[in-house]
Amino acid sequence: MSSKKKRTAVIDADMVIWRSSFASEREIKWDDDIWTLQSDMDEMKSIVDESVDYIQTTTEADDYFMVFSDKRNFRYDIFPEYKSNRKDKRKPLGLKALMEWCFEEHNGICKNNLEADDVVGMMCCGRDDRVAVSGDKDFGTLNCEWFNFLKAETSHTTLEEANYNHLAQSLSGDSVDGFSGASGIGPKTAIKLLDKHGATWQTVVDAYESKGQTEEDALLNARLSYILRSPKEYNEKEGEVKLWMPK
Repeated sequence: MSSKKKRTAVIDADMVIWRSSFASEREIKWDDDIWTLQSDMDEMKSIVDESVDYIQTTTEADDYFMVFSDKRNFRYDIFPEYKSNRKDKRKPLGLKALMEWCFEEHNGICKNNLEADDVVGMMCCGRDDRVAVSGDKDFGTLNCEWFNFLKAETSHTTLEEANYNHLAQSLSGDSVDGFSGASGIGPKTAIKLLDKHGATWQTVVDAYESKGQTEEDALLNARLSYILRSPKEYNEKEGEVKLWMPK
């Protein structure tokens, strides 16, 4: 009689602690002219604990990891303007201290030169004993089970579907992360093009060239939007990534 395979939730922790930190902030009015903002570390910890309990219960996971992004990642090396649209966005109070606590108390993981997405992807893709956890739509480009904890939805993305979604994002870009795709092509148009002309790299290139852009432009955006799926794509000792190439 075979024993039940242990199930692990691999959590995109950047989103969890960001939301937990903001949720604990409180405005204090001292007089008509003076307001301050404060956070309660115990409350932040409690929100994280509750989030992790909810995730673990809902995904029926026996264990979990909280995965954090490195301070810098390889995407900045190939596109220095990556996420530059976020540089003036205020971070919530206590974020760093909360992350350090999570490393000690909640199985924290961080890999040199990688975003949390990449680590989750490498840990989960092609595995039926692990579930990726994030509220980020980009997780649709990973061939794995994915629990969107913001929507309380679970999906199982095949390799074919993940490749399709990656090509679609290569066409449309990602305004949240600060890079645009082929000029004038948004997510809906990207899907129409792939469905009409085929979900191939040539369809992506043709779309870029029709807009006066180049295959190099397309390749850059494909590499920016690609989330790592295998440890073979990453040299952990050197912190180097094998950049995506069309097949």
